Amino acid sequence: MYTQSNFSLLHRFLHWGLAITMLVMLLTVLLRLGWMEKHHMAAVVTQGLANIDVMITDKQAVIIAKGIRGVMFKWHIYFGYAVSVLVFARFMYMAKFGLHYLSPLSRQATMKQKFQAWVYWVFYVGVAMSVVTGLLLKFGPEAIEHQVETIHKLALWYFIPFISLHVAGIFIAEYTDEKGIVSKMIGG
Repeated sequence: MYTQSNFSLLHRFLHWGLAITMLVMLLTVLLRLGWMEKHHMAAVVTQGLANIDVMITDKQAVIIAKGIRGVMFKWHIYFGYAVSVLVFARFMYMAKFGLHYLSPLSRQATMKQKFQAWVYWVFYVGVAMSVVTGLLLKFGPEAIEHQVETIHKLALWYFIPFISLHVAGIFIAEYTDEKGIVSKMIGG
């Protein structure tokens, strides 16, 4: 069986850097879709102002709501830049030092290792799509903005199943044949 005996400081930095930055970005998306959704926030603003006898239109309330959540969503953009740098560095790291798992195309890989590798490959394709479409949204031509935004939003949905599979895999590894994998990813 192919196992990683320890992880270098750079490997761990890239892993945890990507994990933290992507979780922050996911949080900004979930806030934007839920509690900070523009119509929900507009209703809160309208109600709050009505309580002090100030009336505004729905359109004005949405403008205020967008302004409030726009400050929060800047964090999505800042952390998106960080993900861009980290994923590029991760690809360079993998090109120089190789994969920390067997290829899913390897004849020596077990079914478990092939599944794990395919999950990572789908994850990296999803991250790359998110990065490219995010950068295109910020710097690309306006003519393709709608199509790119659609792809960018859809690309997010690889991340939630990946997190679930990754955490489940960690628990399985810790309680079966790879005890100490969490310690190795934290302390080397």
